[in-house]
Amino acid sequence: MTIASVIGCRHPSSSSLKVWQETLGNRTTEIDAIMAKVDAGAPPVEIPTVPSPPITIRDAESLKTARYRDLTLSETIRIALSNAEVLRDLNATVLRAPDQLATDETLPLVQLNPQTGIEAALSAYDAQVYALGKWQNNDRQFNNRFFGGGANAFQQDTHDYVLQLSKRTATGAQIAIRSITDYDSNNATGNETPSAWQTQWHAELRQPLLQGAGLTFNRIGGPAALPGVYNGVLIAKTNNDISVTEFRRDARNFVSNVINAYWDLAYAYRDADARAEALERARTTWRSYEAQKTSNRRGGAAEALAREQYYRFKSEYQDAVAGKLVGRTQVNNASSGGTFAGIGGVLATERRLRLLVGLPISDGELLRPIDEPITAPVIFDTESLSVEAIRMREELQQQRLQVQKREMELLAAKNFLLPSLDLVSIYRVRGLDSQLAGSGSALSELGDMDFQEYEAALEFKMPVGFRQAHAAVQHAKLQIARERSVLHEQERQILHDLLSTVAEADRAFALAETSLNRYLAAKDALDSLDANRQAGLPISLEQLLDAQRRLSESQTRYYLAVTEYMVAIKNVQFESGTLLQDARVMVAEL
Repeated sequence: MTIASVIGCRHPSSSSLKVWQETLGNRTTEIDAIMAKVDAGAPPVEIPTVPSPPITIRDAESLKTARYRDLTLSETIRIALSNAEVLRDLNATVLRAPDQLATDETLPLVQLNPQTGIEAALSAYDAQVYALGKWQNNDRQFNNRFFGGGANAFQQDTHDYVLQLSKRTATGAQIAIRSITDYDSNNATGNETPSAWQTQWHAELRQPLLQGAGLTFNRIGGPAALPGVYNGVLIAKTNNDISVTEFRRDARNFVSNVINAYWDLAYAYRDADARAEALERARTTWRSYEAQKTSNRRGGAAEALAREQYYRFKSEYQDAVAGKLVGRTQVNNASSGGTFAGIGGVLATERRLRLLVGLPISDGELLRPIDEPITAPVIFDTESLSVEAIRMREELQQQRLQVQKREMELLAAKNFLLPSLDLVSIYRVRGLDSQLAGSGSALSELGDMDFQEYEAALEFKMPVGFRQAHAAVQHAKLQIARERSVLHEQERQILHDLLSTVAEADRAFALAETSLNRYLAAKDALDSLDANRQAGLPISLEQLLDAQRRLSESQTRYYLAVTEYMVAIKNVQFESGTLLQDARVMVAEL
């Protein structure tokens, strides 16, 4: 069973013509259709198929003859994961806070975020192509021949063409290769030719030597970093890893809730069976005393007491079958993995399980768990579990990534304590002639490499006091201290919760053994009373009715304790961080 998110797959985009028509052209069909829906109050595009109404059961016979779909726990988890486009919960988060839900698109959305994702960080190092073409005509008069190039009336046609390829490097340098070509035709009397082409090739390098320099800073902060604002490749990668751990946490909570709902339903069936048996015993007792009342016209009070107990058990059975919208076992209900609630009824609990695993509310069948709960003692190695919890709990993995992220930000912040010193170097080759191409042209002169130029410069800039840089460093140190304090407290909380769930498992198992002994004792007591009554020996009605109640209560309490034990074992896996592994669920980033 696998939760897999495919990241990084690129599909061919629409043609450039279509993009132009939809964004720059005058074709407004698509946006008009969208706005029509907005103006109409955003009506549904299509009405989903309305599911069948839920199954209604009012008596034990109907529950026995209903159609069932038997499910193991592993099969239930598999169905839930196969329908897990959205990791659901039982708190209607999809309606209250839909942005908080994890979906199949959660991880791709993080990685492909155009502002903070990995692709966005890498795009800062993409090569950039720049092109310019400019044409100009000048027709002027000058009072002084000097300003007109030897003429009072100056006429000129110029062309300028620039083509540049530039790129940033991982060390912070900017490299550019540039072609500049210009054409100038004018009537200046000092010209060698009436018109001339000049072409140049530039190779330019700007390398930071202090602030903004080096692999470490640029991989953390990125080329456009500011004090406190870092979006380099390493920061983006760490954010992506944090999102993966968050998704694993949401997947773990989802699987935990599915397991909780499974055992809730398993208990609901056992509870309903116990109450059905109690109801049948009460019915038999009532009919017996009703017959005595009819035959000898005595025992009216006894018949009424037996009848009252019958209807008491009947109401309890109806609740056990139909259920109510009450509390249920779920993540973060009294404990991180959820504390077993043990209430709800068969039909209400079955609908909740259907909601979680993505099945329709009704399909003519009732889901029925068939896995038997563990009744043997499970011995936990708390030392090994504690090590596993510290190593594998998603919350701790996420917080450790936060600490590492803050440590990287501190390294980047320290770089801003340096002044800015950049080395700028430009190398140029020129060519000039009346023709652009051909023999004896500007391009051929450029190829001869006769006219070469070189330029070098140092640019220095420094804020007096470095106030913002010092604030950024102190802020980063405080962030590290905070994240480490939170990590330490999380470790304490998780170890506390882990050992508490181990103690809860021990308590639930001991209670299950005690409840079983209580159930057997109550059954023996009722069997003895029934044997005496069938033998014709006098018995106390109150004692008989009390024995029936005790048997029903002890049977239900035994099933409750056994289910609590199963949930407690699951919670140990939850707290130790091994729940997904033990459930054979893999969260894969593809």
